[in-house]
Amino acid sequence: MICENCGTTIPEGNTTCAFCGQAVTAQATTQTTAQSQAVTTVEKPVENMIPGIIGAVIGAALGGASIILFSRLGYVAAISGLILAFCTFKGYELLGKHLSKKSIIICLVLILITPYLADRIDWAILIKESFSEYTLGEAFAAVPVYIEAGAIEMSDYVMSLLMVYGFAALGAFNSIKDVFTK
Repeated sequence: MICENCGTTIPEGNTTCAFCGQAVTAQATTQTTAQSQAVTTVEKPVENMIPGIIGAVIGAALGGASIILFSRLGYVAAISGLILAFCTFKGYELLGKHLSKKSIIICLVLILITPYLADRIDWAILIKESFSEYTLGEAFAAVPVYIEAGAIEMSDYVMSLLMVYGFAALGAFNSIKDVFTK
């Protein structure tokens, strides 16, 4: 039961509030409890999956762009993995209104795909800069050929990709933890 006067929770069967001393009726407290439950139900956000997916894709695209941008500027692109995870989850949450266990899976799939594509685009830009006869699409397709030929060190390629994935995992951890603790 809840006291109508001060809002303190009162054990069932008590006729007065121990906090303020006001007399309490069972009918009034039941009604107050029902009203507070109704308010709680209304405040819970409803997930909008389609807008959420759109938000997550936009966030992942921003994160992918940060991977390429940081690398082009000569910085370690791995830190952009944090940006990728943050933007992907926040994009979903902003447009989808609620982050659920299903939406985590959607975001994680995007977080797995985006670094691979962004890193591959980054290497394609390097190839295009070296060989101007390539279009960006041709350079993108040629990345495995350059790796196989040894022009791109496999260890460099894998290491840059693993660093981005590692930082993306760190960035995703808090969002995932928040959903499971709620």
